[in-house]
Amino acid sequence: MVWNPEQQVIVWRGVSERECADLSLVLTARGIEHRPVADTRGQFMLVVSPADAQLAADEIAAYNAERPAASAPPPPLRHHPAAWIGVAGYAAVLMLFAIFTQQVVLGIDWRRAGMLIADDVIGREWWRAITALTLHADTGHLASNLAFGGFFGFFLGRYFGPGVAWLAILIAGALGNALNAAIQPADHRSIGASTAVFGALGLLTAYTWRRGPGHGSLRARLAPIAAGIGLLAFTGTGGENTDIFAHLTGFVGGFGLGALLLHKVDLSHVRHAQAAAGAAALGLLAMAWAFALSAV
Repeated sequence: MVWNPEQQVIVWRGVSERECADLSLVLTARGIEHRPVADTRGQFMLVVSPADAQLAADEIAAYNAERPAASAPPPPLRHHPAAWIGVAGYAAVLMLFAIFTQQVVLGIDWRRAGMLIADDVIGREWWRAITALTLHADTGHLASNLAFGGFFGFFLGRYFGPGVAWLAILIAGALGNALNAAIQPADHRSIGASTAVFGALGLLTAYTWRRGPGHGSLRARLAPIAAGIGLLAFTGTGGENTDIFAHLTGFVGGFGLGALLLHKVDLSHVRHAQAAAGAAALGLLAMAWAFALSAV
């Protein structure tokens, strides 16, 4: 084609270079001669001869009509300003039981009273799925769960508020421990908050997945899940005494809880929801230990 500037017809104009390139490919595929042009103001244009103007415009319109509409971005996250309260409460509970265990407060063997024993959890002592979350083998074990639990719990607290977040984390940890007990040998024993820690990671993964795009490629939709599993693999392995199954079941429990119960539920700014959920979490923990101590 011999281009005559006076006879060029602009059939598309926009500010997206990528869209210009896409439409240029459409016209090329249809055998329509054209020329992409960029001006000094950062705009892009597609120009054709007058004879091809109607055909080019029709092809561009057909392409735009067939192209799936871009999904609206999710609403911006509303960060709860008191997320640190939940982290402080979590740290206080773990430190308190560390002192109880180390000092043998009231003459009680706290580890024996509250540790997870698979056969007992599946049997009548359900509370061990909860009490085991508050106990640790040594300072290193405690410090690790304080660090990772505080990190994951803080971000979950920002999204859902501290009360709702930590109630969900406690339930996820208990679900993870119960599942772990079900698949382990009858004499399997474990302690530690790591099941709840990875429950928090599962909750975060489910929340991110639910907020993600409902359209687009399968790879894009599954990206948050892949990221969560990658983080689980990176942080969930440890020494020979690490209960890897507990980490995995905690993640599964948290993800399942998040997918089922937290889908499109926003209680983070409902009046009194945080106080009620926080009280429920403490009440559930206190009830579990009351059962544990009554069985000593």
